[in-house]
Amino acid sequence: MRLMADKTGERFLTILEQDGDRILVQFISANGELQGRPFHDSLRSFEMVGWQTRRTSTAIGLQRFKQGYLEDAHVSFALHQLFPLGRKVRLPNGETVTIASYANTHADGYYMYIKIAGKDTLERKRMTPEWQLLPDDTLLALPYYPAPKTPQELANISEFDQWAGGF
Repeated sequence: MRLMADKTGERFLTILEQDGDRILVQFISANGELQGRPFHDSLRSFEMVGWQTRRTSTAIGLQRFKQGYLEDAHVSFALHQLFPLGRKVRLPNGETVTIASYANTHADGYYMYIKIAGKDTLERKRMTPEWQLLPDDTLLALPYYPAPKTPQELANISEFDQWAGGF
């Protein structure tokens, strides 16, 4: 899989076919899901607006994980990025669990410790591509807007302005 990323590194295109400078590309999410329809363009035009080829990304790693690659740096990178500590995951059996460790590489696959709701112990499970990452419970922080100044704060500011003489 060959990818291109935009200047911000947040949008990806997968190169499906290439014939010299002419390419067939399709948008792809960071999770490796194809989006939209494939379209033709030139590699030079993408490079002119800031797109660059990418050798490592979560999309590449997830694709390799689904293909069964073991002990692969791309897969390890993707699993560490996509399955962070504390996130909830739905297992293939429908059970919802919390991630308690990062993915550990072994000769027969990738293993992770998970915490099952209602139990105090951790359980070691082999990861499969069917694990579904659930939305984060933590709300995003909104920008901080200070409360209006109190009369005491306004009086202090005014007193300082009088003392400073407007400077």
